Formats: sequence, C-alpha cells, structure tokens
Amino acid sequence: MLVFLFAVRLEWLPPYGRQEIASIVLPAVALGWFYAAANLRLLRSAMLNVMDSEYVKLARAKGVSNNAVIWKHSLRNALIPVLTFAGITLGSLVTGSLVVETVFAWPGLGQLAIQALAGNDYPLLQAVVIVFTLMYVTAALLVDIMYAYIDPRIRYG
Repeated sequence: MLVFLFAVRLEWLPPYGRQEIASIVLPAVALGWFYAAANLRLLRSAMLNVMDSEYVKLARAKGVSNNAVIWKHSLRNALIPVLTFAGITLGSLVTGSLVVETVFAWPGLGQLAIQALAGNDYPLLQAVVIVFTLMYVTAALLVDIMYAYIDPRIRYG
C-alpha cells in the first residue's frame, strides 16, 4: 500500500532500488512503522503510570516545574519498559528485513540468506546467521548498558 500510494499515485518516492537517499524512506517506514507505534503506546502507558507515583507527587508538592517533573523525574523511569521492548523486538526487525528487502529490491543480508538457501550454500547461510546473531547480541548488550544510564535507581560511586 505504501508503494502504491507514495510511489505510484503521488510519485513522491521511488518504488524500489537504491537510486537516491529518498529510496530508503519507504523501506524504513514499512519495517519500523508497527514497532514505532507499539513503542509510543508503551511509552504513553508507562508515563501515565509514572506520573501517578508518589515521588512525582512529592516533586510537584515541592514546587518543581512541570517540565522538570516530566523530563527529569518521569521520563527516565518510563523509558525502562520501552527500552526493554525495543531490545526484544530487534529480532523481529531483523527477520522482517527479509521481506522488506524482497519487496523493495534492496540487496542485503536477508537477500543473501535467501540466495544461499536456494543455492544450497550452507557455509554462507551459517555466516549470515552468525552475523544476525551478533547483531542481536550486541543490541541486547547495548540495551543492558543503557539501563545503567536510564534507571535512576542505579548509582555508581
């Protein structure tokens, strides 16, 4: 539907390939739209929960400005479940890239994995799986490291 609307009907974006920088817009939107919406819904519900907590009420009672309450006190605590969800859904993004690469004619690791499977090139397929695994493990490690910076309950001396 994105290709039909934005590439065929409106002619704003190229429908496939890598001709220009605008070629990345449709694949990126197609791949990330669902996860961006899910993360925003999760952030909204987490912010509503955090804004009702005791320490936020105490900060408001002490006279802290509304911007400081939202950005300093509430957002850091609300980002913890969002960051967890983002780390978990990375595997789905990687596997979803197989379909997006096929639809938008982008050469990538997904296309390489499909070609290796079709050609019975198992060492190449194993290498692609190892690269996907390393990407996922690295992202999980980065999420764990980001916990130390985001979670206000963790303090290092």
